[in-house]
Amino acid sequence: MNNELLNKPGKKSQSNSKKKRILTDNDIMKYEIASELGLMDKVSEQGWAGLTAKEAGKIGGMLTSRKKQKKKMMEEANKDDGTV
Repeated sequence: MNNELLNKPGKKSQSNSKKKRILTDNDIMKYEIASELGLMDKVSEQGWAGLTAKEAGKIGGMLTSRKKQKKKMMEEANKDDGTV
């Protein structure tokens, strides 16, 4: 009978362990920017949702800017090499 309760739809499992996910380049860059802005303590304590809209927007803006710079540098490097 105990197994029936555990296997019912909608019931959450008892384990609280978070799944480890692989960090992407964007994630790594986001952590770097948060560190530069002095927000890593807040992120580690409260998570990304604990940031204010202003703080999150600042990180997002810097992330977008860096991605554009990186893309431009890659295009210039490819142009110099003669590849597309």
